Amino acid sequence: MIEFKNVSKTYAGSDDPVVENLTFEIVAGEICVLVGPSGCGKTTSMRMVNRLIEPSEGEILIDGQKNTDMSGTELRRKIGYAIQQTGLFPHRTIADNVGTVPKLLGWDKSRTASRADELLDLVGLAPDQYRDRYPAELSGGQQQRVGVARALAADPPIMLMDEPFGAVDPITRDRLQNEFLHIQEDIKKTIVFVTHDIDEGIKMGDKIAILKEGGVLAQYDTPENILARPASDFVQSFVGGDRVLKRLSLTLVGDIELEPANGNSGDLPHIDEKWNLKDALSEIIGAGADRGLVVTGGDGAEGGNGGSRGTITLDSIRKISHGSEVPRG
Repeated sequence: MIEFKNVSKTYAGSDDPVVENLTFEIVAGEICVLVGPSGCGKTTSMRMVNRLIEPSEGEILIDGQKNTDMSGTELRRKIGYAIQQTGLFPHRTIADNVGTVPKLLGWDKSRTASRADELLDLVGLAPDQYRDRYPAELSGGQQQRVGVARALAADPPIMLMDEPFGAVDPITRDRLQNEFLHIQEDIKKTIVFVTHDIDEGIKMGDKIAILKEGGVLAQYDTPENILARPASDFVQSFVGGDRVLKRLSLTLVGDIELEPANGNSGDLPHIDEKWNLKDALSEIIGAGADRGLVVTGGDGAEGGNGGSRGTITLDSIRKISHGSEVPRG
């Protein structure tokens, strides 16, 4: 767990804080996304965790221990760090880049090499094909993967990620996001993730901290709650006018209460239980219906041979979109 307790940062020569009185907790094993407009102090807040920047006031606790109880160098070797520009050493091979922190920690060559291969495989880069290459020989997306692998190298319990997918094209970015979320299901790291993109924050975060100018915490909550109940006009404006559709994209059809199917349900559009509500809504409206038949194990709108679970109605989707009905679980 990471705890911010009344943390502020003001630089010398200025009376205006970059971060002001931040207080919130990040649960172990979750991704906390820091998001907000340019200049709101999100990167500064993240860098105070590993003391690349020292707070002016307050304290940051890691599992109940002040992060100032050890040297900054020792602390940073225990925290993974991935940045937008990847920061790879151009004169070192990919394996050597991944093994940077293990070498600093005194791991032997065999253990370091084995860990590098393990992590390259984890991020989808075949070790035999990539370990001896240099960063310039890789695409931007591949370099981002190496950056993530390097951040994981010493198996740190905490990772800091500063717009790690921001320097690649949208298609590659979406793929990297999906791959990382899949990896996180297994590794369960505590992650502080910085982005300026609220859509990325909604997709990646278990919790989102929205900061406004001056580093003031505007709202800290789950993506679902922020979209359903923005705490202020600023938050409502920042998450955007399409927040209803964003909320629907977070909820799966199989996670809501369904109505029983009747004898005429076979004529309804078929909705796969693994779809999100946004896609279900589009399918139902496109078919000119007021409900859809939810199927399991089939091919959704393509028909398939899946069994029926019940029906989903436009009214139930509307209630969830406006926060008046809470999905199960």
